[in-house]
Amino acid sequence: MRVIARSRNVALALVRAVFALLRTPVLQVPGIHTSVNAARMCACATLLAGFLVADTRSDVVEVFTSMAAALSDGNVSIFMNAFDKDLPGYGKLKSDITALITQADVSSSVEPIKEEGADATHSMDLDWFLQVRSQLPDGPVVQRRQIVHCELRKEGKHWKIVSITPADFFAPAKLDK
Repeated sequence: MRVIARSRNVALALVRAVFALLRTPVLQVPGIHTSVNAARMCACATLLAGFLVADTRSDVVEVFTSMAAALSDGNVSIFMNAFDKDLPGYGKLKSDITALITQADVSSSVEPIKEEGADATHSMDLDWFLQVRSQLPDGPVVQRRQIVHCELRKEGKHWKIVSITPADFFAPAKLDK
């Protein structure tokens, strides 16, 4: 959550800088080329583009942050809300997540490690860690850590996962002693 708050603070600072640059008076002095204006406009465009990219990135990261929190809280519906319902294997994934959360206490954390994307599509590689603890007293603990690749598409105002590999990362754990 700190990453998102920090990104928004940076974005607001960039917006203030853009408006400060736009308010700066331009002197029309003979001998000074209009490249000053061009440089100013280029700086404004760069800052604005940075703001838009930071906002998209924070929105995409928020999808995975809420998914990790949903797993830790045992909330299947919030976890599954991140997925496009037309995702191949959606039903199996939902069954696996339901079984995983039913059988154990799950702790989850996720860290983005690689990303690419534009305004409407995004792909991200995530370092995902799960700790699956049996609900039995002195039951076993299974730890999983893997790079999970996701493809996302923006639908309206929300990002939806349209592809996830490996999906079996979220399969129920074998907690037999």
